Amino acid sequence: MFVLTVFTGAILKGFKGFSIIYAEEKSTKKKLSIYDEPKPDIILVESPTRLEKRIRQTRIQAIKASRDFEHKVHGTADKWIAMEQNTEKTIKEIVAQDERLMPGALYISVAGLAGTIIARNRNILLRIASPLFFTIASSYYFLPKTSHNISKKIQEYEQKSPKLLKVHHSIYEVASDTKQKVDSIIADLKSVGVDNNKSE
Repeated sequence: MFVLTVFTGAILKGFKGFSIIYAEEKSTKKKLSIYDEPKPDIILVESPTRLEKRIRQTRIQAIKASRDFEHKVHGTADKWIAMEQNTEKTIKEIVAQDERLMPGALYISVAGLAGTIIARNRNILLRIASPLFFTIASSYYFLPKTSHNISKKIQEYEQKSPKLLKVHHSIYEVASDTKQKVDSIIADLKSVGVDNNKSE
């Protein structure tokens, strides 16, 4: 039997087109399945329409605009709160602790209105100046420390702002010139009155 196997192998080896088959070798033939091949899943990719694109852009712009508006509102509110805090701090610095503000401020307001009433039939300059004069004079009488603090605060602002300092100096110069002119007119009138009395 062995000889037959070797002989058969030699004969088969002589033929070049044949290959040796071993019992343990797997079959290269694929068995056909009785089921259909599974179909691949179809994935539909929806592309947005022009209307959807336009709506999306509009929504993004609206959200951006609302966020910008919200930031501006918050910024304005923060500025307003800072301004309130600065005002409160300034008022606490100005108002003297040992002076009662309420009746004094009321008296000062009444004095300013009295200046308006006193000068109502006078010329325009006196009508403008008398309420200011009465208000300032009464403030130094009723609230002297607070009035002094206000004048110091005004001087601080003038030092910070050169334009305000120029305006203050120009007003002071005009007032001093006006005072000198009025004094000279009064002196001239007195001298004319004295001369008239001597001549009689």
